[in-house]
Amino acid sequence: MICCLNPECSYPLNSQGRNFCENCGAELIELLRGRYRIIKPLGGGGFARTYLAEDADKLDEQCVVKQLAPQVQGSWSRQKAMELFQQEAKRLQHLGEHRQIPTLYAYFKERNYLYLVQQFIEGDDLLQELKHKGVFDEAKIQEFLQDLLPVVVAVHEQQVIHRDIKPENILRRESDGKLVLLDFGVSKRKTGTVHAKPGTSIGSFGYAPYEQMYSGEAYPASDLYSLGATTFHLLTGVSPWEIWMKQGYSWTTTWRQYLKHPITEELGLIIDKLLQEDYKQRYQTAEAVLQDSFFVLSPQPSLQHTILSPVQPETLTQQIQQQPPKYQGQFSIEKLLPWAIMTGSGSSFLLIALLSSVGTIWISSSLWLFIFLGFIFVQSYSVFEKTYLFIVTGITTLFIVFIYKNFYIVNLLKAGIDGFLVLILLAILAGLLTFTLLTVSQILNSFISKYF
Repeated sequence: MICCLNPECSYPLNSQGRNFCENCGAELIELLRGRYRIIKPLGGGGFARTYLAEDADKLDEQCVVKQLAPQVQGSWSRQKAMELFQQEAKRLQHLGEHRQIPTLYAYFKERNYLYLVQQFIEGDDLLQELKHKGVFDEAKIQEFLQDLLPVVVAVHEQQVIHRDIKPENILRRESDGKLVLLDFGVSKRKTGTVHAKPGTSIGSFGYAPYEQMYSGEAYPASDLYSLGATTFHLLTGVSPWEIWMKQGYSWTTTWRQYLKHPITEELGLIIDKLLQEDYKQRYQTAEAVLQDSFFVLSPQPSLQHTILSPVQPETLTQQIQQQPPKYQGQFSIEKLLPWAIMTGSGSSFLLIALLSSVGTIWISSSLWLFIFLGFIFVQSYSVFEKTYLFIVTGITTLFIVFIYKNFYIVNLLKAGIDGFLVLILLAILAGLLTFTLLTVSQILNSFISKYF
């Protein structure tokens, strides 16, 4: 078979040996650019059509040929489509080195059409997977987030905003089951705030956030909203576009009613934060979502289920929907670092001072624990962050007190200037130790998230 490349042809497949299309009469091209043999159409969007092809220069290796065919009116719209197409080629050229982003092979113009050729990846997109296998459970959602988020991190690190994350643009590679992020056709370089022409919208209805659809702005947090909408779709089987058409963005506060199975409160709070209408209230980085998905989510059945499916009694569902979010913010080592250093130093200073003045170790330790816990848990952090802060500073304090005991000075407060200097040095050492523990923790977290 030979495929017609006229984008308006409704039946493009022709028998081998023909020179003109049996359906539309257009001249057939056996080898595009003398190299690419078009096998069949794969699909089409607003301004491009994609084809499965074989590369004659690579032993007929399969690839994807994308043809710019904008279905728009007006010179500005056509020019914009050409710019976006060229931008997609440039994005793939820079990002295609990542194993979960397709590689660009070629970009050229032939017979008044622009083409790009990219790596063909065997597999189904997540919309197809959803139709064939049904909605995702929480364990599968956790795998989804931890597999895709490092790709989003890599994209944002290259100062690129995808602007069209949705199930159709995420493919599960057949060879290893890894997720591949597709279609950078509307992606944009991140230079501060990304703006589109007034009156235009970029992205897909239901998946694109408010600022992207109504003011043409896009931030890294805009991609994270799209990720949240995609997560909702995979959990419920309900397209965000369908409810967005009826409710606008109000659905982001009532999304729980569409759940078919219970999920944990922790996952619900992550989705809540991803779907905030105000981009400033969302996660600001993909790394932050990745950290929460790794540390907060747990597949253990012992976790309390507080988000119910709509088959539960209506009164209970209403009560849950009226509960204000308990989540205070994403887990961020950078945010905790100053407080952790001050708390580690202050805690060590306090315990040594109590041991020197009170004398009795049990009374000193009890007073220290009471003051320390009070100071930790009045901070405006999440319970998880407070617990993390308590563990790190507790380890630091115990280590510093161990060192202090080896000085064989019973009372540093009565040892004059030497005792005071030792006390100051121990407090500084506590701060450095806290910083080291947090840094090592961050490195381990990144390594585990990337490779496991």
